[in-house]
Amino acid sequence: MPELCAMVAVDFSARVRCEQPGCGHAVYRRIHVVRDEGKLLVMGSTCFAKRYGSNDALGPARHGGGSSDSGRQLTEAERQLLVSNTAALLSQFEQERAPAPQPVQPAGVITNRSEATPRKQTQPAIQPTPHEPKPSPWSWMKPLTSMTYFDLRDGTGWMRVQHRDGDQMLVPWPVFDGWDEALPAHVGTPHPTIEALVLNDLVGAVAYLRAHGEWEKMSGLWREILGEIARRRSA
Repeated sequence: MPELCAMVAVDFSARVRCEQPGCGHAVYRRIHVVRDEGKLLVMGSTCFAKRYGSNDALGPARHGGGSSDSGRQLTEAERQLLVSNTAALLSQFEQERAPAPQPVQPAGVITNRSEATPRKQTQPAIQPTPHEPKPSPWSWMKPLTSMTYFDLRDGTGWMRVQHRDGDQMLVPWPVFDGWDEALPAHVGTPHPTIEALVLNDLVGAVAYLRAHGEWEKMSGLWREILGEIARRRSA
């Protein structure tokens, strides 16, 4: 039976190739390391879910985070092992997992647990108040430009938005787990700081979206696009 050995992540600039046959994506978070029929495979979350049925198909990873986490962030040395010697990386993880030997207390020494320094409690992170900037949710959007929403047959939605620097971006709407691997690599590449794909070929990307879409809506007004999405989904 296949085993999910690890869930790891690397820096965006140090992405690794998904090893699922036919996939050309470079992945950097939620990288699944699977042992399947004696072979180790390194693959992205989308290919993992397609191959085994869902993100939770094989249960929690032995090393790293759960299915909703990005995974254990690898050092550069660990990243090199992931690419060149995955088995050695897993062996290193196993060594770290092994319990450390307990120090032997000298005879007659009694540890007073009540005087132990209390743990410093971590303050909960302050959650930002949800806010939708106008006229769009993206502060980086170029003013007075249009947006186009594409509703695809696979149930996902994508918004074409122009960045202030002139780049055409494709934003998942709403954002979903595995969005950065959901479309073919030729459509766009993930932006290093924005949850969006950068489109190198706008015409080609739009052609792909239309070929796989149910409907689209272009407007310079954010409220018009939201209204059309709401109307279509309630129909």
